[in-house]
Amino acid sequence: MKKLTKHAQEDMANQMCNKARDIDICIFNALDGTMPKDLLLDCLTLFETKDGFARGLHIDNYNVNTSVYQVYEALRMLDMLDFDSSCDLELYPKIVNKCFNYLYNRAEFKDNKWNPNVKTNDDFAHAKIFSYNDENKELFGYHPTAAILGYTLVLCDKTKAYYKKALRLIPVVVSNYINNDKFNKFEHISFLSLYNSLKKTNELIECKNRLEEKLIKDCKEHMSLDFNDFDKLHPIEGSYGLPFDQFKDNVDLELDHLISSIKSFGLWDYNGTWGYDKYPEEDSAKLKWIGCITAINYFYLKKYGRLD
Repeated sequence: MKKLTKHAQEDMANQMCNKARDIDICIFNALDGTMPKDLLLDCLTLFETKDGFARGLHIDNYNVNTSVYQVYEALRMLDMLDFDSSCDLELYPKIVNKCFNYLYNRAEFKDNKWNPNVKTNDDFAHAKIFSYNDENKELFGYHPTAAILGYTLVLCDKTKAYYKKALRLIPVVVSNYINNDKFNKFEHISFLSLYNSLKKTNELIECKNRLEEKLIKDCKEHMSLDFNDFDKLHPIEGSYGLPFDQFKDNVDLELDHLISSIKSFGLWDYNGTWGYDKYPEEDSAKLKWIGCITAINYFYLKKYGRLD
């Protein structure tokens, strides 16, 4: 079993300072213990809009206007660093309430799904999947809806109307997901996030157990160990590894691969594309992704005890 050496970690931290966005440096340093996680809240304010988040918080979307996917990205980062409703920092309720007010009162919500994109995406440089059209709405399916519903339970106080609405919606979207045999990687990632949120909050236990069966079934049928294929379902996806014991060997193989695939400059490279050659900003986005993907991979290694 491979581990990331202390020397490699020190080199990685130095390279992050040279190459990564401030917010990704913040996440990395919170994970390695050199900075308090509280600074993430300050970093998020750099991407705030009047009603949510945008401005390239998700690197592949340069829209300066709020969208569901950009707000999801803010929530994902908070959850990644284990923020929850018990947080008593002054900025925390302001950020969380802004997110959920936009989602539950302003954003496009139809057929029990949020549309991750907004029409103004098309006015700015963006990856193809962030174009505002019916094709992409179908592509995302219940992503990031399922994850957002889970984050609502983790990040909101139980007395909030958002929390109660999420409790009503989760069984509906889980049932729809379970009854659909068509596999969708985006949805799998989102429902895996929801599953972890249900575990954290100990809510809707029967619903969680049904979801677990579906996720395990999909993993058995669709998981790939071809880690160089960006489009395949891997043992670790999104910000989570699989919490199911029967896939431990697969997770270990991918963690070994991650450590082996660190580039000579001390960080991980990024293999994603925008899906077309429409915007020159894709080149700068790929550079930003180097820091982002490094912070995410470091999270995995820490979570699974792969740091010396």
